[in-house]
Amino acid sequence: MAFVLPSSPVTGRSRAVRRPVPAGSAILCPRCGTVVKFVARAGKHQVIANVYVDGRWDRVEHFHPDCYADAGEPHGPVTEMPPPLRRR
Repeated sequence: MAFVLPSSPVTGRSRAVRRPVPAGSAILCPRCGTVVKFVARAGKHQVIANVYVDGRWDRVEHFHPDCYADAGEPHGPVTEMPPPLRRR
């Protein structure tokens, strides 16, 4: 069974998605000010939000999942990413 992502046209409004933290990530969380970083074998995730201002894309913000929830989901509810496809 294939997982189909909902279509995500550019809507001019902010949105957020939960994704694994990539190796080498060194982005500061705007909520707590600490680094959203990769940790081997820990399976950490981050919330990435495309932020729109006046209907135009302005920036991307990276949050720790707990920080995003504690902030009241400032850029809307989080869309969960499907698990990666496994190669045969």
